Amino acid sequence: MLFDVAIITATFFEQDLLRREMANTVVFNEAAKSYVSGSLGELNVVLVETGIGSVNCSHALTQLFQKYDVSQVWQIGVGGAYPESGLSIGDLAIASTEHYGDIGVRMDRGWVGLEDSIEIPLLTAEQNSTNRSIFNRLDLDLAAAESAVKILKKKWHTVVGPFVTVQECSGTDLLGKERGAFFSACCENMEGAAAAHICAIYDKKLFELRSMSNIVKARNKTEWDLSLACRCAQEAIVTLASEGFEIS
Repeated sequence: MLFDVAIITATFFEQDLLRREMANTVVFNEAAKSYVSGSLGELNVVLVETGIGSVNCSHALTQLFQKYDVSQVWQIGVGGAYPESGLSIGDLAIASTEHYGDIGVRMDRGWVGLEDSIEIPLLTAEQNSTNRSIFNRLDLDLAAAESAVKILKKKWHTVVGPFVTVQECSGTDLLGKERGAFFSACCENMEGAAAAHICAIYDKKLFELRSMSNIVKARNKTEWDLSLACRCAQEAIVTLASEGFEIS
C-alpha cells in the first residue's frame, strides 16, 4: 500500500484533531500500534500513534517502512522550549537538525557527545556519494522547513532550529540552560532523533514540527498547556496539507 505521507505522533492526544479532519478513514493496528489511513486534503496519509520515547518511535517506523510504501514522514507533537529560544507556549518550532542529547558520557566538565567520548558512530550513511559517520547530529530537510515557515508564520510564531531528543527530560533550570546552550537548540522532545535515525537508514525524508507545551526549567506542570500545544501542532499540519505542502 502506498501513502503520500506518514504522520506520526507519540500519543493519541497529539493526533485526535487530525483523526477528525481526515476523510475516508480506516482504523487498524499493526504490531500493537494504532494506525488510521485516509485522506487529509489531497494527501493519502497514514497516521500512526508510536508511543513515547525513542524505542517506541523506532519500532513503529521500522514496522511501517517494512510493510508499507511511504514517500515521507511528518512527525508532530509537543515540545519543551529552551529558555533562550524566545519561544512561548503555543508557538511552533520546525527542526533543522535533530540531536541525541543524552547518548554520550557525563564527565566532570559536563556532558560529552559520542564523537568526542566513545568515538563510535551510531550510523554510517551515504551522503553525496560518500559515507558519513553520524554521531549525535542528524540533518533534516532545511528547504522544506523554511517552506513550511512561510505558510505557518501567517498565523503562528514559528521558528526553524535544532531540536534535542532526550529520554531524561530536563526538569531543572540548570539542565535546561545547559542543553539549550550546548546544542544552540530551540526545544527538546523524546522521539525526534530516533525518527531521523530510522529515516536515514531507510532513506526517507523527515519533517518534524512541534508546538511548545512548556518552557524547559524547574518542573512545574501547573505552568504547562498541553492542550494548547497539541491543538496548535495539529492545526498547523492541517494548514500545511491544505496548502499543498510536501517535502520535494
